[in-house]
Amino acid sequence: MTFSYLEYNNIIKHIQQHLDVVDFADVSDKSDNYCVIRHDVEFSPHRALEIAKLENKLGISSSFYFQITNNCYNSLSNENLSIIKQINKLGHKIGAHINTSYIERVNKKELSDLVIDDVRTLSKYTNINIDRYSFHRPTINQLECYLEIDGLINAYDKKFFYFCKESIPNELPVTYLADSNHKWKWGYPLKLDFSKISKLQLNTHPFSWTNYGYGNINNYKSLITEKNHELVNSINNEIKNFPKELLL
Repeated sequence: MTFSYLEYNNIIKHIQQHLDVVDFADVSDKSDNYCVIRHDVEFSPHRALEIAKLENKLGISSSFYFQITNNCYNSLSNENLSIIKQINKLGHKIGAHINTSYIERVNKKELSDLVIDDVRTLSKYTNINIDRYSFHRPTINQLECYLEIDGLINAYDKKFFYFCKESIPNELPVTYLADSNHKWKWGYPLKLDFSKISKLQLNTHPFSWTNYGYGNINNYKSLITEKNHELVNSINNEIKNFPKELLL
C-alpha cells in the first residue's frame, strides 16, 4: 500500500475487471453489479483535481464532495471554484460534503435543513446543479436519521452504505471501503475477493494520494508544504508590497 497515483490506477483497473463503475444516480434497488466511487475532499482541492484527471484517462467518472465550512480550504475562492468546475468538466459529479462534526445530536429536520443550505450555496457559487451529498465524520445518531431528501442523493443511502449500529461493513450486501486516516480499515481493494462482492462503494480522500506514495507522516509534511505555497502565493497575489524574499 503506497497511496501513489500508480497504485490508485491499479486499484481502479482491478475493480473494472469485476464490477461496472457507475454513477450513484444510475443505481436502483434492482441493480446487482456495480461500484460507485466517492471522494471526500478534506484538505486539498488541487490533489482532488489530479485524481479527477487520472480517472478521466481511465474512462470513468466519480463524485467529488466539497465542504463549504472547511478550515483548510475555501470552496468559494476563485481558485477553488475554478478547480471544482474543471473536475466537473472532466465528467465527474460534484457534491456537498456536509460537516456535522460540531453537532452531537440532531433531529432529521435540522439535519435536512443543513444539507439543503450547503447544497444550495455550493450550487449557487459553482453554477453547477449539485444533486448529492455525503457527511463529514457523521455520528451513528446522524446516520440513523436516514435522510431522504427529494432530488438529492445521499451517499449513505442503503443502496450504497450501512447505517445501523449493529451493521458490520463486510457482512452487508454493499461492501464499503475507505482510505480514512491513510489506512484501509475495512479491507484493501487489491485483495478483494470479488467472488463474494457484487456491490461496492469506494471512498477515498484525495489528500492521501500523490505521485510519490508517501506514508502517513511524510504525506502530511508534503501537504503542509503545499498549503504553505498556496498561502504565500495567495498573499502575493493580493498585495503589491509582499516581500519577494518570502516567496517559496
